[in-house]
Amino acid sequence: MAKSKFEEKAPIVLGFLSDGYTNKEAAQKAGVEEHTFYDWLKDKPQFFQLVQDARRNGEQKAIAAVESSLLDLAKGFEYEEVTTEYESQKNPDYDPKKGGEKYIPVIKKQKRTKKRVIPSIEAIKFYLTNKCPDIWKNRQQQEIANLDLLKNLRVEQVGTKDDEGLIVNSEDDIKD
Repeated sequence: MAKSKFEEKAPIVLGFLSDGYTNKEAAQKAGVEEHTFYDWLKDKPQFFQLVQDARRNGEQKAIAAVESSLLDLAKGFEYEEVTTEYESQKNPDYDPKKGGEKYIPVIKKQKRTKKRVIPSIEAIKFYLTNKCPDIWKNRQQQEIANLDLLKNLRVEQVGTKDDEGLIVNSEDDIKD
């Protein structure tokens, strides 16, 4: 017996959702109309739960990938850069009657270079302040020894603001 469209396409849609695609994108990539996808959500409670699980899984994958990239930036990393130089060469299979390419590109020279990206100070600070906030604080904290002194402290504004917002004291307030 042939599978229903739901049985055939739902696992594909869930796979795309798990890879981080939106509902619309996942449905399109699986060959399902968007309205059909939303009908399945409404009519099939088990599909609704599977969609939520797939989204959560996709988010966890994305977070893990971003954390890995951040850690790479914090530690520094190496990569290989490949530079390729081409030259044109006559195509031995070229036939003017059949058409095609008269000249084809051929690798003349290829250079591989190992490069190193140095650790990023900003990535290190971000990583440490978020992973170990108790140890690596990115803020200043001041403790006041006697809070009773602050209870009696009163702030007063003397004078009025001029057109530029500056406080101007009246002559009576100025003492020699």
